[in-house]
Amino acid sequence: MMVMSVGCANDIIVKFMGQRLDATQVIFFRFFFGFITLLPFAISEGKQVFKSKQLGFNIIRGFLGAISIFLYTYSIIYLPLVEVVAILWTIPLFVLILSIFYLGEEVSFMRWIATIIGFLGLSFITLYDGETVVSFKWLYIIPILSSFLFAVQDVMIKKIVDNEKRITMLLYFAIVTSALTFIPALLVWKTPTPFECSMLFLLGAGGNLIQYFIFKAFSATDLSALAPFRYVEFLLSAIFAFIFFAEVPQTNALIGAAILIPSTLYLAYNENKKQ
Repeated sequence: MMVMSVGCANDIIVKFMGQRLDATQVIFFRFFFGFITLLPFAISEGKQVFKSKQLGFNIIRGFLGAISIFLYTYSIIYLPLVEVVAILWTIPLFVLILSIFYLGEEVSFMRWIATIIGFLGLSFITLYDGETVVSFKWLYIIPILSSFLFAVQDVMIKKIVDNEKRITMLLYFAIVTSALTFIPALLVWKTPTPFECSMLFLLGAGGNLIQYFIFKAFSATDLSALAPFRYVEFLLSAIFAFIFFAEVPQTNALIGAAILIPSTLYLAYNENKKQ
């Protein structure tokens, strides 16, 4: 529940900041202030915080994280918030497919059916305008690709979370992502106001909280087992998008969500039975 609440708050901050600042700069400050908020904890750990048992994994995850969060940030700024959040529900579907190849898991026939139904829900969001089927909206490639890359990272986290300190994973992620986005941010630089700096600081701190809670979740179970809590984020996003940005959920988002919900619920139920 905390992941969804903090995630929703971060989405609102991103959409607000994106009204004046470029998405590249917003995402740099998210990573940079994430690094700043980690420093006190890293210092308390001493030099051993840099001793990683999975250095290659951490660097790759940072690289993928920079790309996926940039794509997600861009989506939040330029697309309806509720639709982007709904598209993010495809993460468990991508995780299921990736787990076959990366974790060697066997997938039952019914889980495949649930996955296919889930992607059908995605098609309503990206192809349906509320009355008729239209041509694919190419801008939706951005959040879909972001979801896929988030799924890749979820599988990676599941693989290493029990063998690596969480503070070490957070620190390397912050360092790699900050370094990768620094120069691109300079190219579109606008000096943030004091208020924007405070919001961006909260964005960075919130990003660390999200990762920390995800690590905790993966230590206990597969993230797909927690999928029902994502529907709280959908509801909160719809409410705040209406309050702050006058966005009203369109028919395509509601239909797509109505199809995605039962498919991801089934996957969560199935995952819980395996525990």
